[in-house]
Amino acid sequence: MSAFDKAHTLPSFDYAEMGQGGNPLVIDNSPGCCRAGWATEQDPRLEFESVVAKYRNRKVSAGPIQLVGSSIYSDPMAKSSIRSAFDGDVVTNFDAMECILDYIFTMLGCVEEKIDQPIVMTEAVCTPYTSRSNMSELLFECYNVPSVTYGIDSAWSYYKNTGTFNTDGLVIGSGTMATHVIPIYDMRVHTEHCKRINIGSVSMEEYLLKLLQLKYPTFPMKITEWQSQNLVQNFTHMAEDYDRELSSYLATENLAQKDITIQFPFPMPSLDERTKEEIQQATERRREQAKKMQEMAARKRQEKVEERAKELEELTAIRDSKDELDGRSYAMRLAEAGIEDDRDLEEAISSAQQIVSRAQNKELGIEPEEKEEPTFPLVSIPDEELTGEQKQEKRKQVLLKAGYDARMRARVEKEKEKVRQDEIARQDDERRLNHFDEWLADLKEKRDKTISRMEERRTHRRELNDRRSHASQVRMRNIADLAANEGATPTGKRRRRGEQDDDFGAEDDDWNIYRDISKEDEAEEDEEDEAELERHNKQLSLHAPDYLESLDRAARGKIENATMYRFTEGCERAILEKPAAPQKLDNEAIVARVAREYQLHLNVERIRVPEIVFRPGLVGLDQAGLLETIDGVVRQTGSRVSLLNNVFVTGCGFAQVSGILERLKCDILSIAPTGTPIAVRRAADPLRDAWRGAAQWSVRETDAFRASRITRQDYLEHGGEYLREHSASNRYCQVPARASPPPT
Repeated sequence: MSAFDKAHTLPSFDYAEMGQGGNPLVIDNSPGCCRAGWATEQDPRLEFESVVAKYRNRKVSAGPIQLVGSSIYSDPMAKSSIRSAFDGDVVTNFDAMECILDYIFTMLGCVEEKIDQPIVMTEAVCTPYTSRSNMSELLFECYNVPSVTYGIDSAWSYYKNTGTFNTDGLVIGSGTMATHVIPIYDMRVHTEHCKRINIGSVSMEEYLLKLLQLKYPTFPMKITEWQSQNLVQNFTHMAEDYDRELSSYLATENLAQKDITIQFPFPMPSLDERTKEEIQQATERRREQAKKMQEMAARKRQEKVEERAKELEELTAIRDSKDELDGRSYAMRLAEAGIEDDRDLEEAISSAQQIVSRAQNKELGIEPEEKEEPTFPLVSIPDEELTGEQKQEKRKQVLLKAGYDARMRARVEKEKEKVRQDEIARQDDERRLNHFDEWLADLKEKRDKTISRMEERRTHRRELNDRRSHASQVRMRNIADLAANEGATPTGKRRRRGEQDDDFGAEDDDWNIYRDISKEDEAEEDEEDEAELERHNKQLSLHAPDYLESLDRAARGKIENATMYRFTEGCERAILEKPAAPQKLDNEAIVARVAREYQLHLNVERIRVPEIVFRPGLVGLDQAGLLETIDGVVRQTGSRVSLLNNVFVTGCGFAQVSGILERLKCDILSIAPTGTPIAVRRAADPLRDAWRGAAQWSVRETDAFRASRITRQDYLEHGGEYLREHSASNRYCQVPARASPPPT
């Protein structure tokens, strides 16, 4: 249910009883909320949003469906058909207005074809005649009401809280779409001196929504208008001195007191919620599983060795049977074993013997013997001394020798590099033990240099993305020179167009240009520097952990001292993407990190949003603020300073913002003559006092009410725009009749 809608969602059945004696039916018709009820009751019976939806849903009904108020949110199909009867604060859509009136009369229990009770209805300040004419036509022609009385909602709210119009006052009516400053003196409202500011509660909600979208452009959830409305109602306040309070937000202690954290729903991350005992049990299970896997692998190896041993026996038996069998039988036996000739047989026997021997040695714990160095006897013999088969074998040995030599060189280089690294590590350990301070200073310097190189490359990449930067222009110039083949020749002359050569790379400068235009080397260098930085951090974490923590504190301090960070994250501790000191997050810290991604921080927005009524320029509106408007209204009334002694604030807009009374009193003091008594007060109930005031006025001021009723006869005689003036009404000026066109 909407915040506007009351619990009276079922129709009333006492319409005939309540309508006896000409009991007026009061309707507070405003853009945000419509309230309706009987004048003799204390509160309106109906309160609902002034929106309707008319649509078709064949699954529910064959005909059109019509919903009013918060009921429109009950069916998703209705959301695309939501309409309002208002344009600003003036009724323009009378089809929707008819739906709203049907809903009111139905919920109040009216089952007759016409309405027999007089209607008391609120309207906007200086309502256009066209709107009033259409409203009167709707009431008299469609519902056959006996009479209707129109009045300004803010004036009736003033009557509810004052009890009379005999007291001079300055009414500030802040509504959904606009704010009006209305002077009341000489026992009536003077709309000719009224001023309007096109800022209301909707302006605050839209402005807050834009500020949050600008402040959090990557927020993972959509901030709806309804959420913005609740944030405005619950967390904004009016600053007594906007500039001074705004500057106070720069102080961390003040920001901590005034910052409000709004937590949105967030998906719960996957967590390891096991206890220590459960973790130990899982470790034991993994250890047992690993042991079983090792045993299974050992059995498989043993089975394979047994198979190869059996295969070795069969192959050996075939070789031994060569002397006993004739050539044909021996060849058939080789073919059955999948062997072509004796050479393949010997190779298969040798391979099987090696596998079986290694397995037996491993079982007995005997270390394997080093392989003999291979020999290549034919490599050094000239080709003239070799036969054709030997030459073919020589070529094979040349290839084998080249591969063997390359492996040996790589092994030697690897051993040398290992020895060199061991020596460097030994010297580093010796220096660390004997000269720890110097060693630590050098390690810090190396780490700083590595970070500087990484930062330079990141800066260079950012500049390359900007086509106007110097680095990007140099790269494009080099590419253009290479494409046009206009680079300098080794002799210093420029190549002519049309000369084709393929000597790029012959000089070092060519490769320097290639490195300038290539982006692949930077990725490799980043990987190397990241590995080096990780090594430095590992050493520092072992021997100087306080240093890494101090680096993280300095990095967090730099982030937290940034003004933008304080306004977007409040006083929360900064999260480092790559902290220098290793961190281990528990489940609570993981959940807190995810939750922070779904948080909004309201600080300066709390005073900036309501400030727009005093400074419309904040939202790009070229109008005077509320203080200048009040000053203009007072001057137009002949400087009636008595109005400032009774400043009355009402409505559903800025009247509900805390601190508005103190701000108005402080600002009015700056424009009022010295010694002028100033009093500012708010309506007891800014939302419902307009309805209550209209109800009380129609019951108590019977003579004025009777004189202000527009009857059907008045409607037929004077037209729909006709208005009977009273203390709370707009002014009516008769529209001169149009002159008839001259005869042609």
